[in-house]
Amino acid sequence: MDLSFFMEIVKEYGYISMFIFNWLLLFGMPIPNEVAAAFSGVLTEISYFKPIYAFISAYLGLITSNTFAYLIGRFFGQKLLDRLSRTWLKKPIDNFSGFLQKHGEIAISFSFFLPGIRWAMPYVVGANKYPFVKYMLYAYTAGFVWMMVYFNLGRTFPYAYNSILNHLQGFLTLLSVAILALLLGRYIYKERKMRK
Repeated sequence: MDLSFFMEIVKEYGYISMFIFNWLLLFGMPIPNEVAAAFSGVLTEISYFKPIYAFISAYLGLITSNTFAYLIGRFFGQKLLDRLSRTWLKKPIDNFSGFLQKHGEIAISFSFFLPGIRWAMPYVVGANKYPFVKYMLYAYTAGFVWMMVYFNLGRTFPYAYNSILNHLQGFLTLLSVAILALLLGRYIYKERKMRK
């Protein structure tokens, strides 16, 4: 992936650009989250940026976008859930809401490490009116760990990080699909068992 455009923005706006890269991912900026996080780390190795300020800028961008997504879900997601609850999706929505009440902390924390799920989780959690303080505790902690991993990957391998991320991205995408398939299979199995 050619990041020369982003390099130009970084030269112009410095640490603020690292915040913006990680914040704009919420709106579909055409680079994966992992690349944005690692890129901030790379910049500390190949440029004059200080690691602590670069990390803080990138992390604040990540949690700000995540919080914004949660708030969108909280204020606008309930209408969508109400509409969907009048369809055949009522039972899966109720089941997921129950799952969130029981295992929300684990789901929120692990969602950061699974592509696709990471993007959707704040909306879903917000729509289910999950308590904001609890959400912050688990999401911000998991986000910190996630950012630390990818930021340091960029710092450690500034010239090979893109290749590493491509392989890692493939593995994490497969893991996400496998987890979703497992949850769907479990749900279908329970439904069939209840019918019998």
